[in-house]
Formats: sequence, C-alpha cells, structure tokens
Amino acid sequence: MIEAGDAGTERLPADLHPARILGMLDTARFGRTIILFDSAGSTNTEAAAAADAYEEGTVIIAAEQVAGRGRKGRSWFTGSGGGLAFSLIVKPRGISGSLTSLLAISAAAALEGEYPGIEVGIKWPNDLYIGPGKVAGILAETRGGSVILGMGLNVNDEPGAFPPEIADAAVSLRMAGAVARDRGEILAAIIRSFEDLYLRWEGGEPDLLRSRLESRLLWKGERVSIENGVETVSGVVEGVTAEGYLRLSTDGGPRTFHAGDLSLRREER
Repeated sequence: MIEAGDAGTERLPADLHPARILGMLDTARFGRTIILFDSAGSTNTEAAAAADAYEEGTVIIAAEQVAGRGRKGRSWFTGSGGGLAFSLIVKPRGISGSLTSLLAISAAAALEGEYPGIEVGIKWPNDLYIGPGKVAGILAETRGGSVILGMGLNVNDEPGAFPPEIADAAVSLRMAGAVARDRGEILAAIIRSFEDLYLRWEGGEPDLLRSRLESRLLWKGERVSIENGVETVSGVVEGVTAEGYLRLSTDGGPRTFHAGDLSLRREER
C-alpha cells in the first residue's frame, strides 16, 4: 500500500502513483488522500475498512484487483495493467438521491472530455456503455455514515483479455478507438468531474441528476424488465426522477424504482 507523498516501489505502476495523480488535481475535497494497493481483493472492501478513519473524498486504487464485485454478488473482471479499479469514500450530509447516478454521469462526461468522438451511454443504474459494449460498472455500498462508490473501467484491455463469458459484451477504451489511454489522467478527470457535480448537488442545484442522466439514458422509450429482489416488472422507460430513480410506464400505471436489474425486452416491442 502507498499513500500520496510516500516513495514509490518498482512494482507499482507509474501511471497510478498517488503523488502523480495528486499533482493533476486542484480539487478541494476529493482526491486529497489517495491510497494505492499493488494488489487487493476489492477496492470497495478496502475502502469500507478505512471509511471511518479517512476523510470524505479519499480514493482507494488497486493496481491489481483479484476479487472485484458487481451488483448482486457478481464478479468484475479487472485485467492486470489494462483496467482501472478504484473506490471513493463519500459522506453525504442528509442528501437524497442516487450517488451511483452521480458517479456514472461524472465518469461519462470525463471520458468524453478526455476522448472527443467517444459517446458514453448509461444503462440505469450503474453501467457505462460505448456503443453495444459495457466499458464500466459501478457498485455503491454503505458503511455507517459513508457511501463507498466503486468503479471498474476497462481502459487498455485487448479483446482477448476478457473472460469468454463477457468477451462479447465488454469493450475497453482502447477497443473503442481512444488514444493516449493513461489511467492516472483518466482517474484525475473523473475525480474532478465528480467533485464539481457533487458540490453542486450538495448545494441543492435543482434537476442536476435528471437532466444529465436522461440525456445519456439507454433504452429510453424501450420496453424493459426490471427485477428488484421483490418482483419483476415490465414497462417502458420514461426517464428518471430528480433523485436519479427510474421511471417506468407499466400496464398498471407509472412506477418509480430506486434500484434493480434492467434488461431489454425486444420481443415485446
């Protein structure tokens, strides 16, 4: 483990060195403490263990993540040297809304800013897509008064690097045609973008989540199924609420969902 200001070691990747990333940031709250593990099971697990000890905005990075997690216990593949795996410690002050959506919007805007020509869509509530391929996933978990926001982003992975079960569905920035794919620069851009939106959201800026999420929302106007652990509901995606929750038009009337797994139902179109 290495924190910003510590001396590096040869086995740690230079592009993710905390001191280097800190030098790219002029943020007030996020990214002021950066911790890099040469190997970790999950950055969310490490962040949860440190949430009480570290201030809001602490960033946990893993050069290698061997047990990355997705929603509902699924695994997340992070290729050695190809992917970016990190978690943010957030300590919201009584604000309602979806922090998952806020990070998704921030990351999408940062990636498009770094790589003109790339368009990033958001599959509600936690996946980022470039074209038909999934490029990133987000997992939000609570620990006391903290929310841990973890992200896995495919950066330099080649097609053959992905496990067979996800090879047809995954894409990396390299595969999408992005050039100069520096993981440290990407992370710094995401942190800057997230802090900007977070502070505006914290300040009560109206319609912040809805307008930015709906402009990137995949499957709007499409019939989908959503499974939330209690029921499976079919309906047409109408958009999102001001809090970033999904709005569906169902046969029984309009419904709002705070969380759930979304799948497209093309056979019912």
